[in-house]
Amino acid sequence: MNQAELKPNERELIKLIRFFSKRGDQLVATGKLNEEHEQLTKACQNLETQLYRHAENRAAILDKRQRLERIIEDKAQCPKCHQADMLKKTGVATNEYGWKSNTYRCRRCNTTFTWNRPNNPWHMVEFLERYIQELEQQLQTEQPEEMQQHIEGAIPQLQDSLFRLRPVLQTSDEEVAALEQKEKEMGKLIHQFKNYLLIEKIKLDTYPDE
Repeated sequence: MNQAELKPNERELIKLIRFFSKRGDQLVATGKLNEEHEQLTKACQNLETQLYRHAENRAAILDKRQRLERIIEDKAQCPKCHQADMLKKTGVATNEYGWKSNTYRCRRCNTTFTWNRPNNPWHMVEFLERYIQELEQQLQTEQPEEMQQHIEGAIPQLQDSLFRLRPVLQTSDEEVAALEQKEKEMGKLIHQFKNYLLIEKIKLDTYPDE
């Protein structure tokens, strides 16, 4: 387990747990481990295991989330020269729908622009839903035959993309929501157990022979 995956309050508690675990080993070696000390040692060991398991689960969920956020690959082109080889990403802009899109500068034309697609899958779902609606509305009006065939072919493809993307995002959202709830529970547990161990440590410092 990478210590970097632990939060500061988790690392602090691990240090306290290690202190009491080491003390428990010393008491075992000297034959002085009583029932109270044994229960405390077991509680420390169980909590340490729980902390590491939670940290590993958190790291896995957040890593999956970050990779999901990057699955949208812009195929941006300069609106002037219609090329992509000299584009440099300059930032992110939010449009009137709240969708975030990447902004670029074309070093060939010295033109800055915002790409017309969202840069993340959550906003891409909303974009596709709106785009499909617009295409369906176009089919209600008279269109050249070639255009109508193009629209009729595009809609199922877009719907398929939505069908595959929605459950992935829903699963990720549910995992993050569950993680946030677990984080609150673990934060409360860490706070309470840390205070308890600090009190026990003060007792040891005050009454070292007990």
